[in-house]
Amino acid sequence: MTDTVPEFLITRRFAAPIEQVFDAWADPEKMVEWSGPTGSKAEIVEGRIAEGEHSISRSTGEGYPEMYSLMVWREIRPPSRIAWEQSFCDPQGTKIGAPFFDHWPLTLMTTVDFVADGDETVVTLSWKPIEGTPEAFAEFASQMASMTGGWSGSFDKLDAFLARA
Repeated sequence: MTDTVPEFLITRRFAAPIEQVFDAWADPEKMVEWSGPTGSKAEIVEGRIAEGEHSISRSTGEGYPEMYSLMVWREIRPPSRIAWEQSFCDPQGTKIGAPFFDHWPLTLMTTVDFVADGDETVVTLSWKPIEGTPEAFAEFASQMASMTGGWSGSFDKLDAFLARA
């Protein structure tokens, strides 16, 4: 990769211990309760969250088209890091282009780092294209504000989930 590949970063502090926050990401039954933008719902339809494995999830929601995502789990290091390759896919897991852009990276590397800070946890998420065209990378870079809104909505849902747990 060259230095021209954009990277999206977002950091959020959660009022919960690191083990609880990490578990909310690593346990598929918990992850689907909070992941996705506000107004959406996710479910794992195939596979599992485990290093070297893959999973397929389906997202639905009022005002959202039904979408499938393929995740290939690259690193799961409790309680400090989870990393996976993420792509849009069809229900069978074949990678496809994004349903909402003409140009979008085919695959993103998602890395989530967890750092304990007293009774709280700081989460830093990185999203970086690893498969795509220069036009797809440019579209990704142009959508940073939208990605901040989407991940902020997911993090708001995670905050509420952690408060109930």
